[in-house]
Amino acid sequence: MAQILIIDDEAFIRDILSSRVFRLGHEALEAENLYVARDILARHPVDLVFLDVNLPDGSGLAALPEIKSSPSAPEVIIVTAVGTEDGAALAIQNGAWDYITKPFRKEDIILLIRRSLEYRQAHMAAGNTAVLDTSDIVGSSVALRKSISQVARSAANTANVFIQGETGTGKELFARAIHDNCRLTPGNYVVVDCAAMPEALTESVLFGHVKGAFTGAEKNAEGLIRGADKGTLFLDEIGELPMTIQKAFLRVLQERRFRPVGSSREVQSEFRLISATNRDLDKMVAQGRFRKDLLHRLKTFSINIPPLRDRKEDIQALASHYLDKLCIKHKVPAKGLLPETLAVLTAYDWPGNVRELINALEKAVLSAPELPLIYPMFLPDRIRISHASKDIPRNDETDGQSANSQTILSIPLEADRIPPLKSYREKGVARMERIYLAYLLKTTNHDLDQAAGIAGISKNRLYFLLRKYQMGRA
Repeated sequence: MAQILIIDDEAFIRDILSSRVFRLGHEALEAENLYVARDILARHPVDLVFLDVNLPDGSGLAALPEIKSSPSAPEVIIVTAVGTEDGAALAIQNGAWDYITKPFRKEDIILLIRRSLEYRQAHMAAGNTAVLDTSDIVGSSVALRKSISQVARSAANTANVFIQGETGTGKELFARAIHDNCRLTPGNYVVVDCAAMPEALTESVLFGHVKGAFTGAEKNAEGLIRGADKGTLFLDEIGELPMTIQKAFLRVLQERRFRPVGSSREVQSEFRLISATNRDLDKMVAQGRFRKDLLHRLKTFSINIPPLRDRKEDIQALASHYLDKLCIKHKVPAKGLLPETLAVLTAYDWPGNVRELINALEKAVLSAPELPLIYPMFLPDRIRISHASKDIPRNDETDGQSANSQTILSIPLEADRIPPLKSYREKGVARMERIYLAYLLKTTNHDLDQAAGIAGISKNRLYFLLRKYQMGRA
């Protein structure tokens, strides 16, 4: 018997759904708002949730990730009176089982309950029999857990896998995890960086060649596809694969046979293909820059890796994990993060994703290798500036300025009243110093010794600046 939670502010909707649940032999729990629902989810192992979109104390769609990450990680069916395409997309992307609109038919509800619980039972049984090694994939956010569950499903077979994600999200880590956890591909793990291969040599690198096939071919070469026999071939940045090679590679995927350059004989390679890209291949297909039939072959199974800005709750775990690795790499004592440093890291949007985070931490480690803590000042300037800029008040008066004027640091510039550069620079520096000092005092609770240490200046210099701007208790 499953426990099914119905979250809806309309009593008659809760009654209808509860009656369907009871008739199927399950237990129905009811909540008229998110506050009650959170209490139930904390105390009961819920298997399935019917979640209304518009609730008295918040949006069901906004609460979906929180509900999915509750202890029992229930399946969720979104229920709404007014469905929208954007709402459906948001629900599915955040792990909802389905998205349905009111009024609904009894038969549809019964089928949804049965199918979602069948899936949950089978999924949990599979999870109990296979232990997935994802030690290099750090984090526990809902978005990341969804991607990891796709790794588990991929590792259970040898179907082609297509990994999509922005630069720096860790596509190769996911590809490696699939290979390492798949007992059906015990052979080599062969990595091909399509963006780094010279186009003239791509065919030879992939398919191999025989001696004398072209100038410089002094001996036979096996080729990377042959080297991946009984193992995994990982094509990174497959969007860069030349059109001239795509047709030949499509045949390889269909037949698992190919002819090395200059050879009259075909060879065979039974490899598992994993491909990855940060590009929109559907758009490239529409532009005639990528073969549609090849893309269909690649996408037998797809995994989307979320950008770091969409899983900021993982930043603390990621930072701790890579700080330990970086300290070992550079042979320096272990380091910890100050709360204010973590706040700066969490506020940043990380356009370069996890790779950019690692580079920022490495810079911080090397800035003061002898210190046991990472201070905000050790982080790259772009990250600190981004954080400081969030506290700069917007000047609404400049919104309607003409095209001949502009604002820098909320200090207006008019074409007929441009001040000397020196005085303008001094005003800008003064404004930034005030903002920085205000945040510094707030963060350190006016502990001037700590503030001076974080700012990297002497206490006397800090006193001078505070007096200059009439701030704090100086």
